[in-house]
Amino acid sequence: MTDKAYTPEYNLEDLLNELPVSLAYEEGSNNAKLLSLYSDGMEDTLVTLQKMDEWHSIDTAEGEALDMIGNDRGVTRNGYDDEFYRFLIKSKQLQRQTDGTYNSLIKLIAESLGAKYSEINVGPVNNEPNAIQVTNVPATYIDSQRKEKLVLDQIRSSVAAGIRVAGIGFQKTVKSTLYYAMQFQTTQVIESTMSVPQLKEG
Repeated sequence: MTDKAYTPEYNLEDLLNELPVSLAYEEGSNNAKLLSLYSDGMEDTLVTLQKMDEWHSIDTAEGEALDMIGNDRGVTRNGYDDEFYRFLIKSKQLQRQTDGTYNSLIKLIAESLGAKYSEINVGPVNNEPNAIQVTNVPATYIDSQRKEKLVLDQIRSSVAAGIRVAGIGFQKTVKSTLYYAMQFQTTQVIESTMSVPQLKEG
């Protein structure tokens, strides 16, 4: 749900208090009934406006409303559920703002996944000047193979011409139990299970 909530400027009690004292406004009076109809209609209208506002937000739109947002941005659903389609729309928007630099790639990955910029590393590959690698992506942000594939495809499509994406490494924190029930955390780096196909030159 959106954080923005519409509230009526006046409720029924406020409207009744605006009546001259010479008019009957007790509950059940004709004046109270008339103003109740007006108040209820105003509240219904505001609820409708709130729903329309939600439909225009990628974060809260659902179903056909989300389809309209995606179509406006040139991203088709292709049978995806709302959650992944929402992720796809955001990623495509971010990709269009990427200029191929390390910082823009970090922004693309971090904002697509909802991660912190400091959690993502993008750098060169040793002894291969025309290749880059992405490391330290927290695995908690990748909850499906299709999301992993999309991130890889987005990175590959966003690098400068002639640059190869060697791979993406995920960082996973594992809790282990020791004697006397003491716990410690270790960090494991696991390579992507997805291959990184390269675009053919020419």
